[in-house]
Amino acid sequence: MELLIIGLVVWVVAHLIPVAAPNLRAALAGKLGEMPYKGLFALTILGSVGLMVMGWRSIESVTLLYDIYSYVAFPGLIAVLIGFVLIAASILPSNFRRLVRHPQLVGFSLWATAHLLMNGDLRAVTLFGGLLGWALVTILLLNKRDGEFTPPAKVLPHKGVMVAALGFTLFIVAVLGHEYLSGVNLSSRG
Repeated sequence: MELLIIGLVVWVVAHLIPVAAPNLRAALAGKLGEMPYKGLFALTILGSVGLMVMGWRSIESVTLLYDIYSYVAFPGLIAVLIGFVLIAASILPSNFRRLVRHPQLVGFSLWATAHLLMNGDLRAVTLFGGLLGWALVTILLLNKRDGEFTPPAKVLPHKGVMVAALGFTLFIVAVLGHEYLSGVNLSSRG
């Protein structure tokens, strides 16, 4: 559990520095240079994900806190799919950004919430609850920092189709690679 928690803390701290401590981020980027800072940030995030995955896989005894999987499995999968579409909306321009201020964080929140509901063991509650908390705090901090939301200009509707296609593709890749990354076989659930 320690590796999972350390990875989660590293993820949260690394992501919160640019939002909660922009002066620290600017100082680090000024000292290292912008590209080396971004490289260090990327390596830190990859390292945190690696720690979370290793921590997840190292936990052999699973303490079950709740089991509502049979009630939330289908809505949870839909939430994950919508989450991936919103994450895709943060990558490609579309009118989704006119409706959702922080599509990547909202999509990530849907993903984390679905996983939190579908997995009631202690390691899942720790991981997905922590990631959900980070995403929600980040949304609040960004909204406070940036003030009132001004939707971007409209774009052509076909851009939304491209976003949806990318979101569906990401969803399919995540489902097919789920067991490899997490060690959890989705076909064995239910």
